Amino acid sequence: MSNKTSNRISSENIKYAAITAMFAALITVTTAYIKIPAPLGYAHAGDSMIYLAASVLPGSLGFAAAAVGGGLADLLAGYPQWAIPTAIIKALNVLPFFLIKLALKNSPKLQKIISLPNLLMLIPTTIVTIGGYFVANSLLYDTAAAVAEILPNFVQAGVGAGLFIVLGTSLDAVHFKSRILSHRKEKRHEA
Repeated sequence: MSNKTSNRISSENIKYAAITAMFAALITVTTAYIKIPAPLGYAHAGDSMIYLAASVLPGSLGFAAAAVGGGLADLLAGYPQWAIPTAIIKALNVLPFFLIKLALKNSPKLQKIISLPNLLMLIPTTIVTIGGYFVANSLLYDTAAAVAEILPNFVQAGVGAGLFIVLGTSLDAVHFKSRILSHRKEKRHEA
């Protein structure tokens, strides 16, 4: 491998590490500190950032951003008992987006953040949120607590989905995803 190729690979790795860290930080801050009034208390904006990270980041980087961001948010917000369950659940929220990327690899359908495949992935990721927190509540507390949290978790996922659509549409308008991935495309053309 030549130095030029090695430098490009290293540069790309640094770029994706920085973008992943940015998304992890956004997930942390929007989960721990941005509260949105909801019928059953409040919701946070963090899930929208998870969906954005899952739609933009390649491969396993979305899993890392979601797990780190979600877990840190619970630690910072004073819920350390939830850090590990949340890290697992939030990483699993990325799984539907990851699977659709594998199924539609290099498809023009995924060039934008707000695409039909990504919008459809909001359904299984909502199921992951509700199911994951049901299991976690059952293990940490009891089944009654888990049942009581189903509707608030559904509202949380809905707020996250709504914000994802608004933010994703805005980011698509400025070609955010293509700009983030542009270095990767340039590399392929040079090879």
